[in-house]
Amino acid sequence: MTREERVIAGRYRLGQRLGSGGGGDVWLAEDEELRVRVAVKEIDVPREPSGSGDDPAGRGRKEALKAAQLREHPNVITVYDVVEEDGRPWIVMEYLQGTRDLRAVVKERGALPSDEVAGIGAAALDALCAGHRLGIIHRDVKPSNILLAPDHSGAADRRVLLTDYGISLWPRETRVTQSGMVVGTPGFLAPERLSGGEATPATDLFSLGVTLYFAVEGTSPFERDTLDAALMAALTAEPEPPRRASDPLSHVIMGLRVKDPDGRMQPARARELLAEALDSEVTGSGAMGRGVAGSEVGAATEPARPPRSWKERLAAGRRTSGAARRSPALRTPVLLALAAVLAGGGGFALGAATYHDGRAEAKGPQPGTKVAATTSPSPTASPTRSPTVTRAAYPYGRQAGLRDGLMPGQCVEADWKDGEYRGRPAIKLVSCYDDDPEGQVIATVAADGAVRASGTESVRDECTRRTAELRETMADPVLYVLTPETGQSDPPESACLLFLRHATLGGPLGGFRKFGDEVYITQQGPGDCITSEEDEDGTITDTLVSCEKPHHEQVVGWTWAAGDGSTDSVDTDGLCEDKYGVNWARGKGHEMRGWQSSDEEWDAGFRYVLCSVGREDGGKLPGGALKSAY
Repeated sequence: MTREERVIAGRYRLGQRLGSGGGGDVWLAEDEELRVRVAVKEIDVPREPSGSGDDPAGRGRKEALKAAQLREHPNVITVYDVVEEDGRPWIVMEYLQGTRDLRAVVKERGALPSDEVAGIGAAALDALCAGHRLGIIHRDVKPSNILLAPDHSGAADRRVLLTDYGISLWPRETRVTQSGMVVGTPGFLAPERLSGGEATPATDLFSLGVTLYFAVEGTSPFERDTLDAALMAALTAEPEPPRRASDPLSHVIMGLRVKDPDGRMQPARARELLAEALDSEVTGSGAMGRGVAGSEVGAATEPARPPRSWKERLAAGRRTSGAARRSPALRTPVLLALAAVLAGGGGFALGAATYHDGRAEAKGPQPGTKVAATTSPSPTASPTRSPTVTRAAYPYGRQAGLRDGLMPGQCVEADWKDGEYRGRPAIKLVSCYDDDPEGQVIATVAADGAVRASGTESVRDECTRRTAELRETMADPVLYVLTPETGQSDPPESACLLFLRHATLGGPLGGFRKFGDEVYITQQGPGDCITSEEDEDGTITDTLVSCEKPHHEQVVGWTWAAGDGSTDSVDTDGLCEDKYGVNWARGKGHEMRGWQSSDEEWDAGFRYVLCSVGREDGGKLPGGALKSAY
């Protein structure tokens, strides 16, 4: 059977190959159940084991599921399904006929008009910010990952779509490897990633700035005759401002390309300038047909009627942000790291890709640890900006350390210097899925509006009200309200964060979870329905499912294990039977089960037991939520 005749997962019949890149081949396929055409991406699993117990195929599924969280965003390619065939994941995505990537469009048409590039930049920025709020970093923004599709009238290149959200399975580290290699896409990687730093929202913004330069100028600002020269240019060179861009677009490009990640232009300011670029150059009839969804950080609410053009959509979403900051001088370790790569006989790990025309198509994105890089002046503020509007470089104060306002759904780590949950902690954004988050932003509150409207007396009262239902499902929640630093005329909203005393969350909470997510003990609560699978090593994986579908267990509540014994000395099933058995498990072929968190958290004081009800024979409960007998 030829590749074109293969049927994946018993459903998707492969047709012609549409292209390669970002970690695998993309095929046109027919969904034989729905009788529609889809695009199916075969994820390329590395041939060599990592040696660290890493499961590339499992990680690929996890990355693809994260990308699927953005399926409702108008500027992100929709992920329909994640299936497995021959031990590797396949990603099923929407297929749009006539779609071309930005690199191919520029190659055919040459440098694009400034207003068109501003529209592309606004759409891509909105998509990236939507992912950042969910803890999803793209890691490989470049022209070939921005797609231009026909609009509903058939006009070419009018819809802007971001694709390949971090689903490459090649090594995730960008630091120098033992073989002297650096992994990534030369010409579009941020300097801190080239020097071994981790992928952050700021690294996506740098790559977007370089991509927009490429679109409006027709070439990369770091394009050189050799790969070594291109790498050195990305770390040290200060390219000239784009000549073909309008002033607002030029400010955006230069602001996003600042080499120090802490000094890069903030998304809200970039959005404002992109709107100015369209105000000055685009008419409604000439605007691109697929607009920004208004979900970018700091955007105002959408107008009552849907805006008809790029110009209207962006103008509706304006909001002024803080002034750009100047970056520090070039730091020697960055250059030393590059020197080690070049002098050590290493190269740039491109996988199956080739380096051509000063650019490269890489296998995919990889993160590392954050390192500040070189110097570049911040862009000059727009002359239309009001001098009375200010936002501090650290809007929640220097101790908190955050450069941007927090958004609902973001997960964090927190380091309290003045005692347990007291004072103002240092806060770092982390992934809700890849990391083990300590807390999550559940809601944000603007003191001037939401508090008065709800009738509460303070921001803390409002946070208490908004988190009350969720806190009722948690074992030992801690509500912390992070308020903005005083003296700002454009402060961010206060953030209502939830933590667990003596334990980490393990992942997102409440409504920020999705059916199909793997969930840990500390993410669960009364009313949740769970399916459980046990592997050969005895490890149990719990998956959150709808109670309307068959499931192994339904969570009914928490109980406390008194005393100071270890987990081995406590009968957790018995504790749950004593507290909930009469109401939930008597005479129905059901049994109570008790689950505890890790031994480390147990010993630290999180001695809570999660109680669930399931069938005595280990089978699944039928669809439909169980109810207490009393």
